[in-house]
Amino acid sequence: MNQSSRFNNALTAFYKTIILVLLLVTPALNADAKWWIFGQSDVGVSTRYIYINDLSYDELGNKVTFYQESLPDGKIFIRGKGSAGKNRIGAVQVSLDGKETWQKAQVANDGSFIYSFTPEVGQSYEVYVKVLDTTGKSNDVDASRKELLISDESMQDQVYKTLDQLVKAYRDEDSFAFMRLVSDQFVSGTAILDSAIRNDFTIFDNIQLDYTLNNVTSANNGNLFAFINFSRMVTSSRSGETFSDQASTEFIFRLENSVPKIYSMKSPLIFGLSDAGNVATGVVNTGENNQILIVSDSGEISLGSVNGIAGSGSGSVPLPQNLTVEDFIPHHIISLGFTVLPDVVGNSDYEMVLEEALSVSGPWIEVYRHTLDTSEINNFTSDHIAHGDGPLLYYRIILEKVSDGDRSDPSNVVSVDNS
Repeated sequence: MNQSSRFNNALTAFYKTIILVLLLVTPALNADAKWWIFGQSDVGVSTRYIYINDLSYDELGNKVTFYQESLPDGKIFIRGKGSAGKNRIGAVQVSLDGKETWQKAQVANDGSFIYSFTPEVGQSYEVYVKVLDTTGKSNDVDASRKELLISDESMQDQVYKTLDQLVKAYRDEDSFAFMRLVSDQFVSGTAILDSAIRNDFTIFDNIQLDYTLNNVTSANNGNLFAFINFSRMVTSSRSGETFSDQASTEFIFRLENSVPKIYSMKSPLIFGLSDAGNVATGVVNTGENNQILIVSDSGEISLGSVNGIAGSGSGSVPLPQNLTVEDFIPHHIISLGFTVLPDVVGNSDYEMVLEEALSVSGPWIEVYRHTLDTSEINNFTSDHIAHGDGPLLYYRIILEKVSDGDRSDPSNVVSVDNS
């Protein structure tokens, strides 16, 4: 073999060795690179949700007033869950003084956390929540800012203020002022209530309305249950005849930016009588048979019992009440919940029938039927939902007795925006 051939063979062997080394080293380099990229990942730290005393942190607004009498054990609880992509949540800190000092929250392996403190009445707290992953990255802390004020005022006084404004707006036939005190989450739909209020103003003249607030009870979810006695006198705009009644009823208010706003109302209604069957979410059963104002579909006023109201469940089949939208994803699914007598749920002789319409006045079309083994309809869809029809869709529930086909009156109507 000549010298040139020996040199070429040696060079070839050298290159093969280099290639072999590179093949062996490259995976390790890649592994190190991937580890480095993971440790320096740009995936942000975020909060899946945060609640203050079971109220959504994001929906409360920048300034929140809590009433001392409604605090569980006199404490504020901040709960939530952090997310950091493939990283783990390493710590959560809460500041009550505008980021001057920080306190540790309790953190679980899945990123869930909880922090509690006992606030002082009259004290304002500038709250920030810092969620850290194991690499030291944090959420957008400034975006978590909340100003909390602890008040010793009575929730009953707050409900009084709202009711006084509602009654004044109703007497003045000012629908705009009235609807400002109605929650955007009003169970039967704000459009339904707004239309009913305006119809009331057309049907009634000389509205006189007085009320007594008997009791206000706070629920764990922040809702306020108000029990009311009222007396009323109106004049028919058609006939000029005067009608009067008195009864007891119930409101549910929801605190929104510290202001109680109407979330639902039961029959006998104080407001929205012209569409009572759709506005009311149930009937107050006082054991009394008071004669109350009833407005027919044609706008005629009369006096009758609460069982004379459409949707009050005057038939032999129990009435489904308090129909609410639990979840809705436009063009996808809807989940609904309602209440009915406990001994009826699970009775195989009853079926629940869900009806859907493009207008509150119908026509109503049956879109779902199922044995009444629960008082929920979960993840239901229809052609109207899927195709984006509407944009407003309306729903109501009816119970049907399998053995003889008897039906209840319809529940209250709820609406969703499917645009």
